Amino acid sequence: MAREFRPVVVRRRNKVEAEEAIKDLEKRGFKLLHPLTMFPNGCWFAKMQKAAV
Repeated sequence: MAREFRPVVVRRRNKVEAEEAIKDLEKRGFKLLHPLTMFPNGCWFAKMQKAAV
């Protein structure tokens, strides 16, 4: 039976910091579910999930 992993939400004020966080999580086996997007309040947002093994 495959394990279900809850999504991880990356929220940062700075785009560069958000991109670094995404790269770090990708190295740890996460995949991008929702692309990096800027919200009207100035926060950068992306959603990632651990790849099932």
